[in-house]
Amino acid sequence: MSSDLLTPSLARAAPMASASASALEWTMRQSAAPDPETVADASAYWSIATTMRPGSLSMASVQEANDIAVAVTDTAALGLEQATDIVAQIQQKLIFAKAVGVDREGINADISQMKADLGTAIDESSFNGDNWLKMEAGGRPKVASLIASVTVGEDRSLSINMVDFDTARSTLVSRQEARDGTLTRAYGGSTLAGAPYNYFLLDAGSQEPAEAGAREIRLDRGTTSDEIDGMISSLNRVLIDMVGASAAVNSTRNQVSGGGLGVAAIQGASELGVSRLVDSELSEQGVRLMAEKVQEQLQSSSLNIANVSMTAWLKL
Repeated sequence: MSSDLLTPSLARAAPMASASASALEWTMRQSAAPDPETVADASAYWSIATTMRPGSLSMASVQEANDIAVAVTDTAALGLEQATDIVAQIQQKLIFAKAVGVDREGINADISQMKADLGTAIDESSFNGDNWLKMEAGGRPKVASLIASVTVGEDRSLSINMVDFDTARSTLVSRQEARDGTLTRAYGGSTLAGAPYNYFLLDAGSQEPAEAGAREIRLDRGTTSDEIDGMISSLNRVLIDMVGASAAVNSTRNQVSGGGLGVAAIQGASELGVSRLVDSELSEQGVRLMAEKVQEQLQSSSLNIANVSMTAWLKL
């Protein structure tokens, strides 16, 4: 009776072990290389992945260009802020110079030092060789095109959105034409008291200097109160133009810095999509392989148990 019970167990265990081994072998072949019968599907799968990866590389290039745009606008904005503070301090010195009995030559020495600091701040407002605050001899203001944001269409095509900025709005010093720079051009008019004025703040040695009759803002013992009023009025207009330049640069900076988040998000989504395409297939094969191995082990264990039982019965 025991033989009748054990023999069917052996009969069931052997085919099950054989079937598990076959399944394991098929799964291992699937995880190692695509089956010839499904090679068309495999080609389509890898085609999707390879067409998406160049898109990810393009997004990386776009992100890098956007980062440069942000750095250029950040540098220009910071330079304008520093320059505006210095010009405001110069104006304060001029107001103090109107007091009776002050040392105007001493005040002029302070103003000269501030002008040197102003020139340094402008020179250092350069990133990657691009300085929106300064124009060298032979140069003219230009329109800079910056990458602001990126959108992806349903067909995975990229649409790059650009922002243009005219550097004529931010140029403070021009060594070509003095009139192109806010600090090198002359501002003329009349004070509230009716005294005429025509002053510029910095002499940059421009190829085409300020118009005839314009004078640099500076003090000496012979400087009159009316002349100081004219200098103060000139700097009022200079500061208004500088504040406008800062607003324009900051507006552009906000556009390009806001776009960087979109670029990074799109790039991250694209990379995630590629990873999931690959990882899902590998994970499926890995789980299947693990399951087949476990099943084979279970079937082998069953067969071993049956063999041990049969050996024990035969000894009886």
